[in-house]
Amino acid sequence: MKFTKDIIALFAFAIVSSCEVNDYVQPTELPEATQVGKQTFGVKINESIWTPFQRYRSNSNFKPVPVVWGRMQGETLRLTVTNQETRESISLMVDKVKGIGTYQFMTYFPKNAIEFSPYASVYQRCVGADCGQYPIAQNTENEIVITHFDSTQKVYSGTFKVTFQNKENPAEVFHFKEGRFDIKGE
Repeated sequence: MKFTKDIIALFAFAIVSSCEVNDYVQPTELPEATQVGKQTFGVKINESIWTPFQRYRSNSNFKPVPVVWGRMQGETLRLTVTNQETRESISLMVDKVKGIGTYQFMTYFPKNAIEFSPYASVYQRCVGADCGQYPIAQNTENEIVITHFDSTQKVYSGTFKVTFQNKENPAEVFHFKEGRFDIKGE
């Protein structure tokens, strides 16, 4: 049994150690606004620029989870982005998307949805051992403008602004401004 555990541990170490690690560089500007599915996403969070970041590069033994992901499910657009360096993720959902236009992000899942969280759109961040989910703040900015919508090529682009808030500490607020995305979905 010990031999099997040692082999598994050695195999796991070989896979992880064979991955190249990307160096994180704090972004100084938002990504260019494009409409061709470049897998870009950027936003100013309380005036600091935030973009997704992938810690590990793919290799033949290890394919990391994508840090920019999107999908249309019926009339619902789902966007999820992560920054593996800062330990933050953003999940955004827009319902009743018909094409180019102005919409609002969904705040909660319908009551009959089977999801890990009641929040349809949420900002998640970890600072040290403390991790929190921040839902959309009520009666604040919540707007997404879809500027390119191609359901055949699965390319979705646009801009957004939204505010997230700590439910237990309402003074802890995250203002997302000048957000932009250009995602090739699944």
